[in-house]
Amino acid sequence: MSTDILRFGVVGLGMGRSRSNLITETEGAQLVAVADLVEERRQAAAEAFGCDTHADALEMFDRDDIDVAMIMTPSGLHAKLGMEAAKRGKHVITTKPMDVSLENCDALIRTCEENHVKLLVDFGERYGEENRRIRAAMEMDAFGKPILCELRMKWFRADTYYEGWHGTWALDGGGSVMNQGVHYIDLMQWFMGGVDRVLGAHYGVYAHQNCETEDLTSAIVQFKSGAIGNVLTTTTFPGDTVSMIEIHGERGVIGLGPSVWNFKEEAPEIDLPPYPQNVIQDAIRVVREGAEPAAGGYEGKKSVALNLAIYECARTGTPVSVNSD
Repeated sequence: MSTDILRFGVVGLGMGRSRSNLITETEGAQLVAVADLVEERRQAAAEAFGCDTHADALEMFDRDDIDVAMIMTPSGLHAKLGMEAAKRGKHVITTKPMDVSLENCDALIRTCEENHVKLLVDFGERYGEENRRIRAAMEMDAFGKPILCELRMKWFRADTYYEGWHGTWALDGGGSVMNQGVHYIDLMQWFMGGVDRVLGAHYGVYAHQNCETEDLTSAIVQFKSGAIGNVLTTTTFPGDTVSMIEIHGERGVIGLGPSVWNFKEEAPEIDLPPYPQNVIQDAIRVVREGAEPAAGGYEGKKSVALNLAIYECARTGTPVSVNSD
């Protein structure tokens, strides 16, 4: 492996196109190659980035001049392709969610560990300064015992969004909570600590003709701390996008989207150390310095575990314990 530049190969040029661009803009990173089944996408990437292209991801993984494989495919393929990359000695980054089943998540974690490569899950919200400040305040017990956390993600997706793999159980793993909501599901648990159980849940298709999974989910969860969480996600909302988390405890309220920072007494002073701004910078730090990633495999698995428990609770009508160990 290169000792100076971390060399990347990207699989999937949907969201992978923006990540390819991010790699080229990051000091210490180099985009060597991309892989995609669609020839037009490959040609466009070659022209934009001057990189090599492959129709076969495994062929790209076989290259000796790639250190990190970034998996930006449909969710149900993340573990499968990530394991193939790890077996060839490549560090692995997956986009969210980590995969669509806990079995697949565990298999990817195990394969990376066995092959002594790093695994990162691209939860970009963990790099935001405001979110890191909330996390620090929670770790400091700045507003006392947490009581309630509200998560609301109200987005809109047209029927055309669901014409491919989106909204399928096999490749998307779910709908509004597994795909759109997963970033904030991750943040919620990062702020609040683990969820003990899902107390009640409901999901359904309300405004789309070709969505197999769901376009609205509502759930009540109980955290291990005893605090309660309300979760609402939807892709049916015709108004301006809403993405928010608000937490209150005995001594104050904090949240984002809109930003909230209110305390009964003097607000804590939080001095945040320098930190990567995105997963590419994080990968360089993790691989070169041996640092812990913002979200590794075990952290990435937590949001999948909670979302699957929400679905199970909705289907069975009974509370479901969450086990993401």
